Amino acid sequence: LYNNIHHPSKLPHGADFHCFKHKIEPKWEDPVCANGGKWTVSFPKGKTDTSWLYTLLALIGEQFEYGDEICGAVVSVRGKLEKIALWTKNAANETAQMSIGKQWKELLDYNDTIGFIFHDDAKKLDRAAKNRYTV
Repeated sequence: LYNNIHHPSKLPHGADFHCFKHKIEPKWEDPVCANGGKWTVSFPKGKTDTSWLYTLLALIGEQFEYGDEICGAVVSVRGKLEKIALWTKNAANETAQMSIGKQWKELLDYNDTIGFIFHDDAKKLDRAAKNRYTV
């Protein structure tokens, strides 16, 4: 498994790589994801490989207290930034979302604030969508 993980630094500009649970599609329209949202962390280009690996290993190893709330993870390679997002099932479950956000931030040893956006907000407002939760 470890040797087959795609490293973001090796992906082309504009690429998105998804790792979702069985039978869950990485799109808002999937019934499991429809009422969810996502936590997102950003990194300078080329600095995402370790955090992506840790994220995948935590998901596979069921390290999150509310792991049943997580749909999957996405890494996105853009111009000067790379982003990793954790998609979740029920955005309104604040207790679960805050737990996931805090655990993920600690796992990544991430020092900046990370935010959670509801998929409904992102669909309606696109880039103007604001974080509903932050850690």
